[in-house]
Amino acid sequence: MRFALLALITLAACTQPRSKTCRDICARESDCVTSTSSQIPFDEKECVVACEMLRNDQQNLAKVEQHKECVLGHPSCTDVLECP
Repeated sequence: MRFALLALITLAACTQPRSKTCRDICARESDCVTSTSSQIPFDEKECVVACEMLRNDQQNLAKVEQHKECVLGHPSCTDVLECP
């Protein structure tokens, strides 16, 4: 029963539409990791899922918005990769 519930939650999380905010943040970070040949392990899909989870938590929503401003506000990929 526990496994079935976990599978259902995971499936629901994978099929929910993703916000433009999270897609934009993660796409920019992915581009920067690729263009700088960074050794930072990065998976854009995992990034979007993590971002969505943080956006759905009211305590972390402000952090997501700050990160968005940092990532989308810097033209330099070096600066983007240093965003908190």
